[in-house]
Amino acid sequence: MRYTEAEPMAEQSYAQQLNMSANNGEQQPQATAVSSATTQTMELQENAPVVYANTTIITMQPTEDGNRFPRRPIPINTVDWISTPRAQFSAMSGTQFLEGVEQLEIHQVIDLTTLLGRTEKGIQYRVKVPRAETLFLAMESKMETQSRMYGWYKGFVLNVLDQCGETAFVMRKDPSWMHVPCSRQKITVESASLIGSVEENFSLVGPSFTVYNGMNEPLCNIYGPNVCGCCMYKEAQFQIISLDGSRQIATLMHQWDHLVVDYILLLTFPIDTDVRLKSLLLGASFLIEYLYFQRIRRESRR
Repeated sequence: MRYTEAEPMAEQSYAQQLNMSANNGEQQPQATAVSSATTQTMELQENAPVVYANTTIITMQPTEDGNRFPRRPIPINTVDWISTPRAQFSAMSGTQFLEGVEQLEIHQVIDLTTLLGRTEKGIQYRVKVPRAETLFLAMESKMETQSRMYGWYKGFVLNVLDQCGETAFVMRKDPSWMHVPCSRQKITVESASLIGSVEENFSLVGPSFTVYNGMNEPLCNIYGPNVCGCCMYKEAQFQIISLDGSRQIATLMHQWDHLVVDYILLLTFPIDTDVRLKSLLLGASFLIEYLYFQRIRRESRR
């Protein structure tokens, strides 16, 4: 058989077609890989978090529909505030601010008018957790106090404000003669309703008080040092004893505080004490402060 020149040419063109199809098969996966990598890069760029060059302070919470509303300010100053485990922001009455508290520190607010002996605004006291936040500000209502003047001994009215500036307690002491057996010193404590009262007992062996609830039922007794009230010690301790006298349920101490640079009252009770009893013991602290220690405070500042 004889071969012609056309047959080698046909074989050569067929080989070229095979090579071209092979090259096209290699280039198609490479193109697909490049396209997939480009798509992934674009998706990463779209989902990347926003990087801020400057410090950004968030003042509004985002919502789903894009609308943003300013955040409500907290009504209580919490700067350098060591809080106790209590529901501070949901308190409905003054007694609830005393939940979870086992110590109260009471000291008089001193300003220039106080040092000069001017008390037109009335005496003010701060009630706080020791070395922590202030719970109440007790302000003497001057107009009501002046209307209760009588004889030698005046009464007083204390408006006890909570951290939001709302009245937590109202404490009233009626005017009476000082240390007369037939006229006992008494203070009443009110919040949303009458909580109870603290009354002085006639005693020859030192100060004695009884704490009553709103139904005028006795809860406990308070006993001071064995000394006459007019000669009370600068640093004294009052013991709060159960009615049967079997146990001590709280302590009230008048002592010098080096940080405040003044005398303070320190009231200590178990953390699980009923908040109404805590409120009454707070009222007893103001009564004892008024009866025995205001004179000591004035003399210590001279």
